[in-house]
Amino acid sequence: MPGIKPDGGHETRSGDAISPAQGLFLSHVQSSRIERHFERLVGDTKGLIEWHFIDDAASGADRAAACMPDRHARMIRNGGVQGGYMDVVIVPGALELKAPFVWAMEYDVDYSGDWRRFFDQFAANDADLLTSTIASMRETPRWWHWHTARSPAPHQVAHRAFNPIMRLSRRFLEAYAAEVGAPGWEGHYEYIVPTFALARGFTIEDIGGTLGFCPPERKGRNYCNTPADKRLSPGTFVWRPSMPVYFHEEPGRFPQRDMLYHPVKPSVLEWDGGRRWRPRRGDGVFGVVASALRHAVRRLRPWRRPKHPAE
Repeated sequence: MPGIKPDGGHETRSGDAISPAQGLFLSHVQSSRIERHFERLVGDTKGLIEWHFIDDAASGADRAAACMPDRHARMIRNGGVQGGYMDVVIVPGALELKAPFVWAMEYDVDYSGDWRRFFDQFAANDADLLTSTIASMRETPRWWHWHTARSPAPHQVAHRAFNPIMRLSRRFLEAYAAEVGAPGWEGHYEYIVPTFALARGFTIEDIGGTLGFCPPERKGRNYCNTPADKRLSPGTFVWRPSMPVYFHEEPGRFPQRDMLYHPVKPSVLEWDGGRRWRPRRGDGVFGVVASALRHAVRRLRPWRRPKHPAE
């Protein structure tokens, strides 16, 4: 697959060998710090998940246009994936892997422990959709993107999620591409993904937290946040504020162990929700200048992905 570098191994379920779980590691920038973060992920999950580093979203433009034509056209009119069109990158790439399950994880997700401990929880899980912060409009009335949500789904199944890391089944991906790729579904993919799953009868689970779609054995585990808050803060898995270092760089800055953290911005300028980028404390002058130059280059390439408010 163009733009994708494989690494990893195999997964088993209930002691039986099956096709390996696959993973997409998504990054709109490249740096030695992000590469080391990826290498830790690959090393911790060797023999469990085969990871693919997507380092240039532009390489999948033709694939996305063929797979999800209407959604892709909306993304082009939007000026890029910012604002909720990451499914245009994730779904075609995941389908090309031809695996029963595919994880999609953004570069600014980290885990304060051994990644294997996190992913082992789901090796025998058959849910079609695993993601975080699955909440109804009643539970999160102040979410940024309800006003853009349009679909043929009944109003009562409308939910949002927070998708910096999620796992999708192949049968879900195929149905999603066929229906959401055609006219009828509009809005942020954090609305469309869980709402489509619920409306079409797919199984859906929260990977942790405290909301209703989290099974009892994972309640209070894997991450914490504040769903009623627009920024999901306070918590470990939020939209803002961001952290400037990865766990392997400074473990002491991660107060809770065996938890997902987001967003971690290692010398990457931060998307502030208003189509602007701003530096963060802790980047240093060289990190800020480097990120500013990368952003200037990406402005000339529509498919070099800027950040959007859900990241």
